[in-house]
Amino acid sequence: MATPLRLDRAFPLPPRDAVVRLLDRDLYADRLAAVGGPGAELHAFEREGDRLRIVLRQGVPAASLPASVRRFLAGALVLEREERWEIAAERADGRFTLTAAGAPAGAEGALTIGEDPSGSALRIDGEVEVRVPLLGAAIEAVVAERALALMTEEMRWTAERLGG
Repeated sequence: MATPLRLDRAFPLPPRDAVVRLLDRDLYADRLAAVGGPGAELHAFEREGDRLRIVLRQGVPAASLPASVRRFLAGALVLEREERWEIAAERADGRFTLTAAGAPAGAEGALTIGEDPSGSALRIDGEVEVRVPLLGAAIEAVVAERALALMTEEMRWTAERLGG
């Protein structure tokens, strides 16, 4: 059974400006440095025409994980997220995948930057799934909670940075 992973954040920017500012390499690098956790790294930022591929690595300290999950993972939780975007003038649509190193856990879903009544919005709509008997539900809950916490903090930081 999968756990939903949904976030929605409005920004007081016209959609065209939101696309440019939210998909900026410096914004990703600065945000990762500020809220990315231990070992955070912008592994790839590749733009080719209207396509963009971003790979981020983020760490969750082992001490902040439940004991049962720590034993299973044998260390920190390392999340790698890949985003693939199709960029247009007034919107951007993407897909993300998230993997947890050393665990059969992952997430995937859709990303959208587009028009919103307040100006523009970034929407994340996905799900986390772990395929492990017995401990799978516990690990899935932790991965979902940590992924959601990281993405929520990223959105909070981004909104602050962009003035929204």
